[in-house]
Order: sequence, then structure tokens, then C-alpha cells
Amino acid sequence: MSRSGLSVENGKKTTGTFRQVKDYFTLKEWEIIASVAIIASLIYIAGFPALLPGGSASAFAHGFLKMPGPGAGIVVASGYICFWMVLGALLIRKPGTALASLLFITVILNLVKLVYPIQTVGNLCDPFIVVLMIGMAVIIELTAGLPLEKAPWRYLFPSLAGILGIITLLLMVTGNAKMGEDGVAATFFPLGYAASGILGVGLAVICIAYPTAKYIAGAGFAQIFFIGFAWMFRGMTGFDGKSGFASWAPVPVAVPAVLTFSCVCGALMAGLAYGVCHLRNAYGINEPGPA
Repeated sequence: MSRSGLSVENGKKTTGTFRQVKDYFTLKEWEIIASVAIIASLIYIAGFPALLPGGSASAFAHGFLKMPGPGAGIVVASGYICFWMVLGALLIRKPGTALASLLFITVILNLVKLVYPIQTVGNLCDPFIVVLMIGMAVIIELTAGLPLEKAPWRYLFPSLAGILGIITLLLMVTGNAKMGEDGVAATFFPLGYAASGILGVGLAVICIAYPTAKYIAGAGFAQIFFIGFAWMFRGMTGFDGKSGFASWAPVPVAVPAVLTFSCVCGALMAGLAYGVCHLRNAYGINEPGPA
């Protein structure tokens, strides 16, 4: 076949693929995805982090909750994005909705960054963070497809959340709690340890009782993936003056607490999304997608 013939054939394939993606969601569903992304972006741009105790995600995690780091601050922001990804997925109930919602949010935030380069928007536009959030969306989607209502899958997330929660509580009561970006010994009551540990155990019980709430498990897994990969590879980008593999990781004794905090942030945000959808259904608003 001639070169021009190959170009025409490739053009047809590309056009066909684009049409399949475009037609996968109905116009109404695209409107919902766009609306979710716009609202999420506007709230974040308007100052969502400033509404947190401490005035920023980092100050909330390290200053108010006395969590160790690094990474506890950024998982608050990624947990916020989890809420909107899960909300979009629950509203439409089609595979790929969480990823589509994330991509729309990312595009909007990047466009805003071009004309309004505030730091909080810039953090979520960091290419490294965007790649990790795409990974989060994929994990949320994959978890939704698992038979979590059946053994042994039913006990996978509850076991992880429960064990992390118990370890975090044990670290607190034995005086091994850390605080701050540098992971120094806690000199104040480690509120984040207590809250994360108790909530981790509570999530384990809830997810055993309600295994069909798959997005709670998915968001928890996604947040653990996010912080784990950030610890391993973010330092290799030169971030925060670090260099080399795992150079951004916290002191070992702080790892379980930050993993628990990350898991709880994602799962709670997913739970909040379920609550929003429950209220929506309670007021009789019709769903656009299949049940």
C-alpha cells in the first residue's frame, strides 16, 4: 500500500476510535462529567485548602493533626479529587467515568494555571502528581469491577484498613508517634494518629458489613498507591531538594501512620460521595446511567 494510502487508513482508524470514545457516554453523561469537573475545580480554586484547619492541606495534616511526613499534606488534596472521581462514577455508573472526571478536572486546572498561577492549583498540575492521580482513577475503576461481596475479596480491604489502623494506634500508645515533615518525635497529642487509627478500624467493620460499597475500598487502595509511589519516585524528580530512589520517604516508624491516614482520607471522601448520591436519590432525582 502507498504511503498516502496508509495515511488515509490511519486517519480513518483514529477518527473511528475518537467516535467510539465520544459515543461511549451520552450527551447527558458528558454534561454531568463536565459539571462535576467544573464544580470540583471552582471549589478548589476558590480556596478549598484555606477552609481546612491550619489554612492549607499541609498545615492541616502536619500542624493541626500532628501527622508525620512527607506526603501527608498532598494526600489531603488527592483525597479531595477522589471525592469528585467517585461522585462522577456513582452518578453515571459506567466504567471509565472516574478517569474521565479526573481528566476534565486536570484540563480545567491547567487552563486556570495559565492565567492564575496560584500555588494550590500548581500542585495538582504537577505532571508527576497528574500521572499518579491517573493511576488512582484506574485503581478505583478496577476495584469497582472486583467481586468484593464474595470471599476472599470481601476481606481484602477491611484487613488492610484494620491492620493499618491497629498498628497506628499501637504506635501512638507506645510513644512512637512522629510529627512534622521531618518525622520528629511527637511533642503534642498526635490527633492524626488517634483519628486515623480509629477510623481505619471503623472502615474495616463497615466494609465487611457493606462489601458492595466498592468505591470506598477503591479510593482507599488508590490513596495508598498514590503515597507509596510518591515516596518511591518523587525524590527522583528533584522535588523538595531530594534526589534518588525513595529519598522522599519518611522515617520507617512513620510509614504505617501515613499509609493509614492516606487510606482513611480516600475512603472517607468516597463515603461522602455515597452520601451525596443517597441524598440525591432520596429527593427523587433520576439517574442518567444504568443501575
